Amino acid sequence: MKKFAIILLLILLTIQPGYCSEPQEIQFIYINGSNNNNKKMKKWFFDGMKKMHPEMIKAFYSSVFIQEKLLEKGKYKLSDTPEAFFWGDKSKEEIDNLNSDLKETKIFSPRIAQTVRTLLAHYLHDAIWVSHYRNMHPILEDLHAQVLNNYKKNKSVILFGYSAGAFVSYEYIFNKLPDIDVIDYFSYENISEKFLAYVKANKKNNTCIDALIESGLAVYSAEGKLIPEMNAEFSLDRYSKLDEYTCKYCIPDGAVKGIINFASPLVLFYSDISNAEYPLTSYNKMLYKYLLENNMFWLTVNYSDDPLGYPANDNISYADLKDKLKMKINPDRGFLYSKSNIKSRRTFLGAHTSYWETSKKFSKAVVQAYEEGYNLFNNNDL
Repeated sequence: MKKFAIILLLILLTIQPGYCSEPQEIQFIYINGSNNNNKKMKKWFFDGMKKMHPEMIKAFYSSVFIQEKLLEKGKYKLSDTPEAFFWGDKSKEEIDNLNSDLKETKIFSPRIAQTVRTLLAHYLHDAIWVSHYRNMHPILEDLHAQVLNNYKKNKSVILFGYSAGAFVSYEYIFNKLPDIDVIDYFSYENISEKFLAYVKANKKNNTCIDALIESGLAVYSAEGKLIPEMNAEFSLDRYSKLDEYTCKYCIPDGAVKGIINFASPLVLFYSDISNAEYPLTSYNKMLYKYLLENNMFWLTVNYSDDPLGYPANDNISYADLKDKLKMKINPDRGFLYSKSNIKSRRTFLGAHTSYWETSKKFSKAVVQAYEEGYNLFNNNDL
């Protein structure tokens, strides 16, 4: 009887979709931007998301290219129901203080100056606030819980980061993709021979920045560099548990198909993406390598008349990027691409908020960006 029960259990384990099974449904998660701290703006975001999602689904399914490459000829399907990741209320206390200060300046400021000051304050406050790690970190943990919840339901996700929401989607993959080879990482750092020998003798799975930090094996320096913990005995104990931290804090393989940032001012706040002298560039290189090798994509799609929309990267081929990164890369259909050549036909800041109301046009632009980016990086039709 005991033997029969064991056999039955093994059969059930083989037919049940496990935690690390391959996702079959793709869930779109829309991330809000700045100035969503009150009920009116929160409703504006959710109404916009509900309007955009059906158009995005329709545009994706209308593309033979998307169906072949992204959906892999029916292997994947798109969820009809959108999900929101809303962080707009996280800075409410700071916004309330800001509004109090603005009431004081209203007393002595000319009307035009006060109007511009208020407009800039509400648009820029959250973008600046969320770019600070102490504010970003709990937001990333909430998003990670949502991604893992989808993954446990056998779903992968595509993150749509609107405006400052692009900071969240970028920081999420930057900090949580398991793109760090632990032996390579510790080999290049000034650590004890005893610890390095232990690392080499006890190889762990690739990990992510957050797992290294949460495990206590590393901290961020003031210069933005990841510094290993130097206490040898402490580090040996924490390193032995690193795979547990990786499982908890890193993105599982296949959980995220890609990110689509739009109306994105990312490079204005994250100069390390394009500044080769900044220490975090080395971690961005590992991020790019992971994307290319794991069939993931990073799209940035902005309207050309959006004054806050900036391309996140130069559109270069895989061969050019490989030469630029000076790393060994084994590509598997991943790519990065920016598209900012379509007009919203709105004026000034109106273009920045028009993506939701022009969702049909924007959805087609996203599909075009996917097709153009894929073809640029995958000339051999992998």
